[in-house]
Amino acid sequence: MKVLVLSNGAPNYHNFFNALARKLISEGVDVGYAVDCPASVVENKVQELGVGYAVFSDYFAKHDLDEKLLHSYSHHNLNLALFSDFDRSEEYGIWGARPNDFFDRLKSALLSFFEKLIDEGGYTAVLYENVSNAFAHFCWIVCQEKGVDYIGFTSSRLPGRFGFSGNPYEDHLAIDATIQRLELGELKVPDAVWQWSREYMQNIDTITPDYMAFNKLDNVSIVNRYVRRSKFQKIMRLVRFFGGDHYHSFQRGNPVLYSAGMLWRNIRRRFRLPFITKYYSDPRSEKFFLYPLHFHPESSTSILASSYVNEYETIKNIAFNLPEGYRLYVKDHISAWGYPSLTFYKKLAALPNVSLLSPFEPTKKLIKQSYGVVTLTSTVGYEALLLKKPVLLFGDVFYQSHPLVTRVGRTADLFESFLRMLKTRNMTDNEVDDYNLKFVVAYHHSTLPGRLNLMLESSDARALVDDVFPLLLARLLSAQ
Repeated sequence: MKVLVLSNGAPNYHNFFNALARKLISEGVDVGYAVDCPASVVENKVQELGVGYAVFSDYFAKHDLDEKLLHSYSHHNLNLALFSDFDRSEEYGIWGARPNDFFDRLKSALLSFFEKLIDEGGYTAVLYENVSNAFAHFCWIVCQEKGVDYIGFTSSRLPGRFGFSGNPYEDHLAIDATIQRLELGELKVPDAVWQWSREYMQNIDTITPDYMAFNKLDNVSIVNRYVRRSKFQKIMRLVRFFGGDHYHSFQRGNPVLYSAGMLWRNIRRRFRLPFITKYYSDPRSEKFFLYPLHFHPESSTSILASSYVNEYETIKNIAFNLPEGYRLYVKDHISAWGYPSLTFYKKLAALPNVSLLSPFEPTKKLIKQSYGVVTLTSTVGYEALLLKKPVLLFGDVFYQSHPLVTRVGRTADLFESFLRMLKTRNMTDNEVDDYNLKFVVAYHHSTLPGRLNLMLESSDARALVDDVFPLLLARLLSAQ
């Protein structure tokens, strides 16, 4: 068994994956690393592991465009696989202008890099988080062609549960299959799981998914986030790369300027906050659909709803296709409010049929008062289903097959989609309760015990690895 670990600039993720690598090595597993750039080698302490590693930016700098290789993978949407990092670059200002041949060479280099690693290294599995960026996306594509198991650690919306994602577009299939087996009586689930699921549904009003408790993105204090010894030490480590090859370091660019840009982004956010509130409205006694704004950039939008990441345009299309007599309540995101420009907020608030709500409005109360939720992939959509509200869904997400979900096809058909969505309200409460219980049981069945937090410091990350390692080992052995 040989395992390849992906390592890039995701903050603190290396603590978890390095601890995981050490555990695998102690069990006699061969481990290698694929790293995005030299700065990540240092920041993620890859050399301390004593494993072989390959650096993509170095490979990219020497790579000549291989059009034959691109053609051999043309049945995959290679251009879409680049989108997540293009979206990040636009948000964080990483790339600047790039000629078209840069992107063609980047696609070719990523495919060639992972093909060479897997073929020469004989890797049988790849470890990372769920497919969330172009580095991982192209690795996942090559894994599919080579029959290699891509194991993406991912949080679930169930407290104390996590999962392994092998295909970002098919996370719903395991749940769908389990529900079918439950309905056919082919699967026996312990009574304790049924009881856990009932209690979870009864308490959904007060439950917060683990990932929301971990990310701390609602902290808008510049002092608390940046005036810390660890931040200063990080900058000192990265200063040595100020003059390196940033052109081929496509995920980080110049790491010092990238870090400075992130600080400046948060400073702008902090000073923007007092000017946003004038665009917020209070909920009123009227018929409305609820639309939760998303955090950008992240895989839930740039991977799973890439056609709709321009939320102003998406919301504008919704506003002009609402059924008569309904309004759209757009609720700001507690982890993202203030990041969009003032122009974004001003334009949203000016749309007809749209009211912009503060991120501090009670979400579940709004769900209950609404005629349904409209969302790209949000957790709010999942919570709405458990609260027996219909959902109009734009993206791909684990709850997309629920009978209360209406999938959006063409944007031009939005009005008809709303009408179909309203008809799903004809399900009786008992029918919805019965399905929801099976749905939660099936979701529980497709996940594993553990509070997955990939942003932990070293000692806590090692403790988490001790907890989840037996589950990972079982997955690795089952794939052999």
